Amino acid sequence: MNAAEIAKILAKAQSGGERNLWMGALLAKEAQTEIVIVGGSAIEVYSSGRYVSGDLDIVGDRQPIIRALEGWGFRKEGRLWSRSDLGLWVDPVGKYYTGDTAKLREVSTPYGSVRLASVEDLVAKRLIETKVWPRGGIDLFGQAVALAAEYHDEIDWDYVARVAGQDGAEDLVPELRRRLAPTRSASRTVR
Repeated sequence: MNAAEIAKILAKAQSGGERNLWMGALLAKEAQTEIVIVGGSAIEVYSSGRYVSGDLDIVGDRQPIIRALEGWGFRKEGRLWSRSDLGLWVDPVGKYYTGDTAKLREVSTPYGSVRLASVEDLVAKRLIETKVWPRGGIDLFGQAVALAAEYHDEIDWDYVARVAGQDGAEDLVPELRRRLAPTRSASRTVR
């Protein structure tokens, strides 16, 4: 697959989340390596675009990924690989997924399958980031609340607490759950 074909395919995506999934699947196929979409990119997919990430965060074997990106016309800018004509930045953040791989979600796309970080890992990592390195202008705790509200019944809360506790953010789990209580009560009365 060449650079023009990638641009043509990605132009058909109906949302940023769909584009993330398609790009992840295309890249996994081209690089012949497993890819996991993580971070804000995964949150964008799970939130159906209510949260928009500025780049595509992926985990996988960097060398074949970088070769594929270069072959598609991406250029290195700092730690990111970009193609300005696509408005797309790819961040190969690491080789291995650091969470529980049994909790990953596999998503099928017209271009192959790709895996998404688990909701639990995303929530826990946003709590850790809130505690350890808060970024101005980005409501990381709010992202955790929004994601947890949408997937509350599917979340393994003991796992979230364990992961958050590895970096001293376990005290934010009860606060997160308290914030979810009014939302969950309201949604139960409406249904």
